[in-house]
Amino acid sequence: MAVEKSGDAMVDFAVMWEPFGGAPPEDVFVKFGVPLAEYKRRLLTRLSSADRAELMGPALRARLIEYCVHATGTTRQNPYL
Repeated sequence: MAVEKSGDAMVDFAVMWEPFGGAPPEDVFVKFGVPLAEYKRRLLTRLSSADRAELMGPALRARLIEYCVHATGTTRQNPYL
């Protein structure tokens, strides 16, 4: 399965791990130096950007957003979500 590259390391990492339910916290920390909750907050910010909306299919983007929202407790107030 080919992984589409967005040009953003955090988004690309999330896409790579999405079929497995997300990356383990240890891998997130080693790759980005932040705890899993912070990684998900940052990832959600990136996915919420209007210019990122067209970088991946809507179904994949929706799954990644759900992954972020579920863990952070963030509400969907952004019109691009």
